[in-house]
This record gives sequence, structure tokens and C-alpha cells, in this order.
Amino acid sequence: MYETYNGKYVSLHVRESNVAALRLYKNTLGFKVIGTEAKYYADGEDAYSMRMDLDYLADEAESDDEDTVGKDEGDDVGSAGKKGDAEKLRKVRVGKPVGVGELVEVNASQGA
Repeated sequence: MYETYNGKYVSLHVRESNVAALRLYKNTLGFKVIGTEAKYYADGEDAYSMRMDLDYLADEAESDDEDTVGKDEGDDVGSAGKKGDAEKLRKVRVGKPVGVGELVEVNASQGA
């Protein structure tokens, strides 16, 4: 949002009862609760109004050293990272295709 739209902040609303989303936004992503919107949702539940300021991104952009911007810091990957080793390829099955009929049977057997 900052880089593409020069956004100053990001805001969102979260149900008061949505504990998982609140933890994600507050603890992991750094959003702050700035208020409560009464009866925000159609069922009458209140919502927390949350916001994350993006000012710190401007500070980081100014402090970046021009020599490191865009420079690759990692090792070679894929065939470039093999350094001469013969690459062995083999086909693998990733999952079992399940049809709708099988899903209905599984759900019916679990509910019984």
C-alpha cells in the first residue's frame, strides 16, 4: 500500500467476537484498535475499527543504503544452485483426486 499507492495507513474492521483475527492483526501485523463501530454488521454485532500507520516505511526507505537496494543476497537456487550435480527428475503424485460422491460418503459416515 505504501509503495504502490503512497498510503499513509491501512485500516480495517473486525468483529468483536473474532478472536483469531484480532490476534493476527494486533499481535502479528501490528494493527491498533482505534475505536468501536456499534452494530457494524448486519446481525447487529459491533466491530473494532483498526489501523496500522505506514510512516515507519518512509523512514526505512530513507535509511536504506543505495548499494544494497535491489541487490541479491541469497545463494543460487534450482539448477543454478546444483553446481554441476546431475539433476534427477521424477514424477510424483501430489494428492488423491476426490469426487463429489466420495465427499458426500465421507461426510455422511462422519456424521453417523
